Amino acid sequence: MVRYGLGALFASAVALAAWVYGVWAGAFLEMRPTGEYCTGGPLGFPATSWTWLPLSHECHYADGAVQELVPAPVNLVVDGCLLVVLACAVAALRVRAASAGSRPSPAPGVSPGR
Repeated sequence: MVRYGLGALFASAVALAAWVYGVWAGAFLEMRPTGEYCTGGPLGFPATSWTWLPLSHECHYADGAVQELVPAPVNLVVDGCLLVVLACAVAALRVRAASAGSRPSPAPGVSPGR
């Protein structure tokens, strides 16, 4: 059961690292004017839109074009790692339930105690 916990911890760390990289690479932290990192033409209104999960930061141009600033693999890695965390949790619960079911039952008239 420990290996499932370690697997979930490692997958969580990888997901967090990928998400932080996506925030950095996706120009979320830019203090410059939007026109300096959205360079595809005249900007529309609103000039940008963003979401945290899935991580997305888009530039909107006057001609209707949209440019995604977050690299595409970032969300694939984050989603994959979150699925691994979920799989580890399910596996750990199944192992725990199987080990709880295989305990010997107490003799009749004997208190199970702890």
